Amino acid sequence: MPDTTTHTDCIERGTTPCHGTVEPRMSLSGSGTPFSRCDRHWDARLDREEEIRRRYPQHQPADFDPTYAGERWDED
Repeated sequence: MPDTTTHTDCIERGTTPCHGTVEPRMSLSGSGTPFSRCDRHWDARLDREEEIRRRYPQHQPADFDPTYAGERWDED
């Protein structure tokens, strides 16, 4: 899908006021698709990503018990 945003259109405009330079920012989801965001919304997106990675780490926590619910932490 082509990028339809411009450098002047923040993808999150209308949610909260934009602030700073609007430019294409790398995708944090791994899709490789850049999204145009202002500095304020980019900082907020980085904060959300940090929280997601804190709550759902790549490696299992020390207290993770796979027998508790019959689940595994990874797909290997």
